[in-house]
Amino acid sequence: MQVTRTPALLRTVANALGALLLVPLLAACPKGDVGAPCNHGDVDPPADKVVTFPALSCNDLLCVYADEKDPPTAPCTNNEMCNAANDDGKARFQCVESKCVLASTYVLERSMCSKTCSSDTDCQDGGIGKQVLAQESNCAAGFSCVQIQKLGEFCCQKLCVCNDDLSQGTVDMLATECAALPTDQNGKPICEDEMTPAPPPADTTGA
Repeated sequence: MQVTRTPALLRTVANALGALLLVPLLAACPKGDVGAPCNHGDVDPPADKVVTFPALSCNDLLCVYADEKDPPTAPCTNNEMCNAANDDGKARFQCVESKCVLASTYVLERSMCSKTCSSDTDCQDGGIGKQVLAQESNCAAGFSCVQIQKLGEFCCQKLCVCNDDLSQGTVDMLATECAALPTDQNGKPICEDEMTPAPPPADTTGA
């Protein structure tokens, strides 16, 4: 009787010790925050899609606002006029001095922490040790690895972006445009703002 009980007892103790050892390992795994809320540090909302770096509240210091809808150009007298054409019922715009502009509350709602990536897999959780996504997020449709800018520091850089804010047509068009850009010695696209010639130096000779 003792011979049969001892292995079972040892297995129980070993399993318990294994579970106890696993707990701190799980706690030590870095937790991702892609999709977590963030802000761009500006008082006024951006006029278009924007990538802010460094965003100190994000693990990878990247805060992305990727919604691409433009405000109506017609004069307004109230916020309802600015959002009348929104087919999803979202209050994206507000009326400021008879002009429709992005609402700061909407920008805050749709701004999320991001990270650079090379494929959609980089924007997804991959089990223990690869926790990419935040536990709570305003993103409902998951994340894709896409380019959202053709200007600025993150021109043609692939980032994890919420699918709620993307249209496939725009994503495909930007990918085609980025692929057509010349590249530097490291294969990085040379963007339009980098190709603009610098102004000539000011004449300091007094001539």
